[in-house]
Amino acid sequence: MIKEISVWFAILLLAGCGNSELQFALIGDNPYGDDNVFKYEKLIEDINSSDVSWVIHLGDMKNGRSGCSDEEFLSLYELNSKFHMPFVLTPGDNDWFDCRRESAGNWGRMNRLNKLREIFFQEDHPLEAETQSETSVYSEFVENVLWVQEDILFSTVHLVGVSGREGGLDLHGYIQDAAVEWLQTIFQRAREKNVKAVFIATQADIFPYSVEPDWLKLECPSCNFIRKYYEPFYEALKKELASFDNQVLLAVGDTHIFRVDKPLYDKNQLVTNFTRVEVFGSEQVHWVKVSLSESDGIFVIEQEFVEGN
Repeated sequence: MIKEISVWFAILLLAGCGNSELQFALIGDNPYGDDNVFKYEKLIEDINSSDVSWVIHLGDMKNGRSGCSDEEFLSLYELNSKFHMPFVLTPGDNDWFDCRRESAGNWGRMNRLNKLREIFFQEDHPLEAETQSETSVYSEFVENVLWVQEDILFSTVHLVGVSGREGGLDLHGYIQDAAVEWLQTIFQRAREKNVKAVFIATQADIFPYSVEPDWLKLECPSCNFIRKYYEPFYEALKKELASFDNQVLLAVGDTHIFRVDKPLYDKNQLVTNFTRVEVFGSEQVHWVKVSLSESDGIFVIEQEFVEGN
């Protein structure tokens, strides 16, 4: 780990200072193909040598062109089983939706999603999390989970990145409907448990631009401020944030750019209690460490470079 070039980002979600022992790792869009497996194994070793409590993978373990056979899924499962701490996955589009591509094997999308669930979500959740499958009409969504630790609510929301060019928008809409319902449950639990902050992990990055809305309209009138086809989730998120006073950190993968920003606006007003962190991806086989304050709900976000990668 190259500490001397690490950059710290302190996201002050509530006033206070000091770190607790609770730290966790964020990764995503990796290994993304055979060429990166060796680097990914070094990443696993690096994380195993740290003191994080769990690892959250934000999806797209493979690229969209690579194979989707049972054997290849099992190989990814075995690779991620090398983590010494609990491994939490929220699926990406490459992991099942793009398996429809001829280069990936021309599989049925639901066939591959069900197989992914069978392999990666067959056991009891390592963090004793509540799942959407237990409390919702969307009983198949075993991958959507939430748990509370250190008075912070942690959650995963299955929301994949799609463009619509390859069809499947009805299926995308169904996945998003379940995501919206689960988002509502997340904030309901947050209010019931009076948590200090909410953490949400998903694959899809719904904010394609990190700019003010007026600036975007001026420079690119045809550009969508919110990613096309993701408006329902965006509206649901805005609605929940409007009635939730504490801070929310959204972790995404998808576009492979490490960043920490505040991209959400409501009626042209910045939503100050919302922050996005996006992890490294694809050729950049590194990870992000998130630490919690002892008592105040601060997330401290640190980029971790794996030496040699």
